[in-house]
Amino acid sequence: MKNNYKPESRTVSFVSLGCFKNTVDSEVLAGMLKKRGLKIVSEYENPDWLIINTCGFIRDAKEESIEEILTALEKKEKGEIKKLAVFGCLIQRYCQELKAAFKNVDILWGVNDMEELADTMAKDRPVEYPNKNLFLYNDRHQRLSFTTPGSTFIKISEGCNMTCSFCSIPMIRGPYRSRPIISILKEAEHLKNQGIEELNLISQNSTYFGKDRGMQSQLPDLLKKISGLGFRWLRVLYLMPEEITAEILESFAGPSILPYFDLPFQHVSARILKKMQRGGNFKKNMQLVQQIRNLFPKAVLRSTFIVGFPGEEEDDFKQLLEFAAKAAIERIGVFGFSLEENTASCKLTQRKKPQTIANRKNCLLAISDKNLQKYNQALIGQTMDFLPLAPWTNGSTIGRISSQAPEVDGHCEIQEKFNEAFKMFPIKITGFQNEMLFGKRQ
Repeated sequence: MKNNYKPESRTVSFVSLGCFKNTVDSEVLAGMLKKRGLKIVSEYENPDWLIINTCGFIRDAKEESIEEILTALEKKEKGEIKKLAVFGCLIQRYCQELKAAFKNVDILWGVNDMEELADTMAKDRPVEYPNKNLFLYNDRHQRLSFTTPGSTFIKISEGCNMTCSFCSIPMIRGPYRSRPIISILKEAEHLKNQGIEELNLISQNSTYFGKDRGMQSQLPDLLKKISGLGFRWLRVLYLMPEEITAEILESFAGPSILPYFDLPFQHVSARILKKMQRGGNFKKNMQLVQQIRNLFPKAVLRSTFIVGFPGEEEDDFKQLLEFAAKAAIERIGVFGFSLEENTASCKLTQRKKPQTIANRKNCLLAISDKNLQKYNQALIGQTMDFLPLAPWTNGSTIGRISSQAPEVDGHCEIQEKFNEAFKMFPIKITGFQNEMLFGKRQ
């Protein structure tokens, strides 16, 4: 059937799954489409195009992406949307299999050749995903914002050069590519001029930033320059523990840089870390934690751990429990081992039973809950800066304090009606319930 829609009359909506790196990709593609004359709308407005940005990192994320595709195909069948485009990590990883499974999806696209994807949608002439040009956006791409007011992200690199045996990211995203510092600064300055108060720098491995161009990390130089732009909060996410140097730690003392350390240790048993093809051990990881806390008395640490990795015995797991408690890590994410195709961990034997993995996950989460409760209890009575985000319930406002990274660390509620003109202001912490803090304006 001939398409009677002109580009300027066609509408597009997004569903973005997975991490905030994916959110940035969705924002970049949305900007490309707007530049080509398409209008970005809510998914509830019966758009001409629905675009799903998928995650393909672990089993749960893949299942969520598949469910979202199936739901979208039902909408297409009912006439609620006209066409469906699916892109991102899941497609990059399983393009041929998904092409056979989802014949009614109009476009299946991976993570590269993004300008070509925008052209394809604007011209409404679907083509095969070329997968030729590794994509890395820059300051010239005019992103649209899908995040809450006052807070956003900059992706400082793409891809990864590590060989973690459990991880598929290098297969999906390709080798590590850092953006030029000048490009990041231009984008950051633009965001600052738009009123952004919290800037989060994200990467698959922020400690490696610039090492693809030289021998040393350029993260300290980047932080020094961005911290001079005057953001209220500057947060760095995903610091590989074994690559942290004294210079990198010292750079966190710069203006507006939050002493928030996102350290995906994954484990502390030297035996299991070797199987994971990661560095570190109990002693080295504990020394890093102590070094951070000595330099930054108000530091907040976040880490992720994998339990039930093939070969993980009781002693290995006990080391992990001891470390989590002794290091008093305020924010812990726990993942049960997920067997990922074509990763080195597929070849490992001594796999753990699902019930064993579930039990170990619950044990570690119990320590996480204790650590968080102790930390939150110490906050009561303190005055903290509060970033208002959105209206909540009964005339209250939801937001975050500086030790709460977007989405993963909970929120803070104050009993005051939300106002679009709100900027960051001080509050006194009055209580908490699990991950939710409560406060009142000072």
